[in-house]
Amino acid sequence: MDPASFAALTILLLVAAIVAMRSVRQVNQWETGLKFTLGKFTGLAAPGLNIVVPGVQRLVKIDTRVRNRDLPQQAVITADNVTAWIDAVIYFKVVDVERATLNVQDYENAVRDRAKVVLRDVVGETKLDDLLSHREEVAAKVRAAVEQFVAQWGLHVELIALQDIQLPQQMQEVIARKAIAERDRQYVIIKSQADLESAKNFAEAARILHSSPGGMELRRLEALQNLSGGTTKVIFDLAKPFGDSQAAAVAAAMGANVRVADDKPAEVVGERTVDGEPPSGAMSGPPARPARRA
Repeated sequence: MDPASFAALTILLLVAAIVAMRSVRQVNQWETGLKFTLGKFTGLAAPGLNIVVPGVQRLVKIDTRVRNRDLPQQAVITADNVTAWIDAVIYFKVVDVERATLNVQDYENAVRDRAKVVLRDVVGETKLDDLLSHREEVAAKVRAAVEQFVAQWGLHVELIALQDIQLPQQMQEVIARKAIAERDRQYVIIKSQADLESAKNFAEAARILHSSPGGMELRRLEALQNLSGGTTKVIFDLAKPFGDSQAAAVAAAMGANVRVADDKPAEVVGERTVDGEPPSGAMSGPPARPARRA
């Protein structure tokens, strides 16, 4: 073989190797390939190695995994005319690679732009209190509206989440004052309920003590004992006359060697007598003077 023929054969083999290398294309497991022959869609390429004729056929690979894209912060006016800045994120994936490639030029930017428009419309129909307290419901409503539109592009929206909602400083102060007022209202209600229950308990205790004179006197003596143990000076009127029930309570509390008078104040002396008469052997005092004659 002459040198010219050898050189031509070498060049031919080199070109054939380059064409063979360019003809074998790899498609990953999470991808789906689309074959176009002279610009016309001719079929799908499964994951693995696929043969593509260079210059005649073209292979377009589409990632079918779930993607998350941030929605740029945008100012939205709520239904009650409050401006809020909302940050959101969208999760979506391609379920029909043919429609996602043939029906829309750039499906990623398309779904993001559609989500921003729907978010602005939905928030514009929602009051601020509902937006703050029912954030997940608002996001679900936005997702349903976006899904209905992008389904024609072969896309499926997994989730739309509202990451952050920023309000003007004045509105934040108003919401803080409202929260404080709500806490104060709950405190007043709880305290009034506690006072009501306490009053009911005191009334029940008073009823029980009133029906048991002995228990009432023991409660009084317990209070005296508690007062004597501290350092605070308390004036307690021990000379106050006993009533019938109090005298009977003292008699029941002090034992059997007790006499009770009906119309005289009780006194505790030598032999623990509680009536107005002196004990046996004691001086009864000077006799009463006779009345003067006119």
